[in-house]
Amino acid sequence: MKVRGRENIPQEGPVIIMSNHISLLDPPLLGAFLPRKIHYMAKKELFDNKLAGWLLGSLGAFPVKRGTGDRKALRNALKILKNEGVLGVFPEGTRYPEGELGEAHTGSIMIALMGQAPIVPAGIKNVKTGGRTTINFGKPIYLNDFYEEKPDKETQKEIAEQVMAEIEELLQMD
Repeated sequence: MKVRGRENIPQEGPVIIMSNHISLLDPPLLGAFLPRKIHYMAKKELFDNKLAGWLLGSLGAFPVKRGTGDRKALRNALKILKNEGVLGVFPEGTRYPEGELGEAHTGSIMIALMGQAPIVPAGIKNVKTGGRTTINFGKPIYLNDFYEEKPDKETQKEIAEQVMAEIEELLQMD
């Protein structure tokens, strides 16, 4: 394991860790190397099995219905941020096991704006068995200029692209 940039994670206050998603191991790996407890949005289907649902819940995950405007998940996410917690989000909304990056959903940006939380980009690479796993945390992205007035969809998309570009840079580090 190689982990860089932990010093970029604010020690207090709300924060969102936005990472690429290549494996089911991503959430526990990120959580193991963060100095603070992290809560995740996880697809609702993972909670269908009672044992898996219990385990995920005990680890701080909560369900989200993907592809919908899941208000309950949004309320849960905002509550975590209001209580100055850490929210883990995979902005692509799905895993890309080969390591390529997908397009970020703007809903993840809306959560950051509504929760007035900085975004710490994270890049995870090579969690395949036998390989060296690297996690790089980038510098926080502050969206203070957008808290007063909700940006339009195009601006949200531009912010999402900026976050994904930061994650791409983190993935290029050795």
